[in-house]
Amino acid sequence: MTKKPSNEKNSPQKSKPNGLFEDMLHSYREGYEYEKGTPLAKKEVWEAIQQHIRSNKKHTHTELTHQAFTLYKLPIAKLFRYAAVFLVGILGWWTLYGTFSNEKSVELLAESSHQIKMVYLEDGSKVQLRPYSKLYSINSTANDQHVKLEGEAYFQVAKQNDGEFIVDAGDGQIRVLGTAFNVRSYANETQVYLEEGRITLEVLSSSDSISTLPNKYLKPSLLKPQSSATIQRGIITIKGNDSNASHIDWMESSIYVTGNPFESLINELSHHYNIAVKITQPPAENFANGSLVLGDLEQTLTNFSLLFNGEFVKKSNREYEFVGID
Repeated sequence: MTKKPSNEKNSPQKSKPNGLFEDMLHSYREGYEYEKGTPLAKKEVWEAIQQHIRSNKKHTHTELTHQAFTLYKLPIAKLFRYAAVFLVGILGWWTLYGTFSNEKSVELLAESSHQIKMVYLEDGSKVQLRPYSKLYSINSTANDQHVKLEGEAYFQVAKQNDGEFIVDAGDGQIRVLGTAFNVRSYANETQVYLEEGRITLEVLSSSDSISTLPNKYLKPSLLKPQSSATIQRGIITIKGNDSNASHIDWMESSIYVTGNPFESLINELSHHYNIAVKITQPPAENFANGSLVLGDLEQTLTNFSLLFNGEFVKKSNREYEFVGID
């Protein structure tokens, strides 16, 4: 009786580096020697090995069919084991490659600290970053500019001849032909104001964008000059004939308070100064008019306290709580 192959002989560390397929045939051969031990079985294994060698030089349908028939006779348990190892290896490589590719596809172009920062792009476009904002490049090419914004920025896009200019911000994606617009994205809200030119806006997480204009459903939404759009929970709300005062006031270091919800104003303050503000008791309604200068943080908070009848209580270095006064 043929002696059962030892574990040492079957050890992967001991096998010759002839490739995965050759190792499979080597294992099959050992299995036949142990399980059958007949000259006919050994001959079938040897023919399978020879057939694999010849198939590397001459790929014919007849040879591949014969090889598959020969392998079918080999121990099925070993076939499944090697197939599983091979599949796990492929999946692992694919996951690693995909992760690496995703990491390499996004590149930080610029970020601002406590001051406005001007960024010049290769296509001639200019971007003014509001304090504590970031701008990323996503697989941009010589013809196509694709960027991602975290925070707020004012874009002056150069005329696009052949390519596209795309901005991802929060849940929204903006496609530009050549224009000037402001984008704000924080606190689960994306807001776009178009000053001049033409842009389209759609929800980034869905191919369908729904506008809340009465009886109108646009896919994607087309913005006209002096109009704005807000994306919240996947819904686009468009406001026509909007004033630029409440959208690009930050470029003049001020904040426009007329008609703006108190919570939105607090969110804007939080981003501009990189602070966290908890609202314990908001004012009943915003009756304030005009603008406030965004200067020293403590002075700005004091002005807000007087304007909205409340006070900011400092909890830690960059954490505050707004408490309304009855």
